[in-house]
Amino acid sequence: MELKQADLLFIKNGHSELDDGIAQSTGDFVHVAIVSDEGHVIHATPQTGVCEQRLQSFLDKNKCADVYRADIKNRSLVVQHARKHLGKPYNFSFRPNTDGLYCSQLVLESFRGVVVFNEQPMCFGDQEKEISDFWATYYHKLGESVPLNVLGTNPNDMIKNPRLHFIGTIK
Repeated sequence: MELKQADLLFIKNGHSELDDGIAQSTGDFVHVAIVSDEGHVIHATPQTGVCEQRLQSFLDKNKCADVYRADIKNRSLVVQHARKHLGKPYNFSFRPNTDGLYCSQLVLESFRGVVVFNEQPMCFGDQEKEISDFWATYYHKLGESVPLNVLGTNPNDMIKNPRLHFIGTIK
């Protein structure tokens, strides 16, 4: 499969504690990265913040990714926008208007003016509670309230955008 600039690589639950919490609240997809060129991706992770990484290293860690392509003309503009965020820290609170970015927030910012990704009220629940035990503990450790219903993004909502089209799975 030939990847193009600005393709999005969606990752399913990698079974880290944070991935499990995200999957429990929003669905199977827990991470998204932007293809910057044929051999690299740009993404935001808790370990590195916003970084550009070799595609092979990204796939070695994540095993496989579902590839989605937006029907856009100026792919390089998206990558230019993404590169402006390189070096920013990870947004652990998932709140808007912070110094850092989380993965789907990076995609939202990088595609701004090219593809509209609607922000949704964030949810942090599970099948039993509006705020799961995982998220209650997570935000308690941050010393912050849970940003329930604050507008935000997540890979599972992004993947539903009608301008994105499934291309295939890359391993």
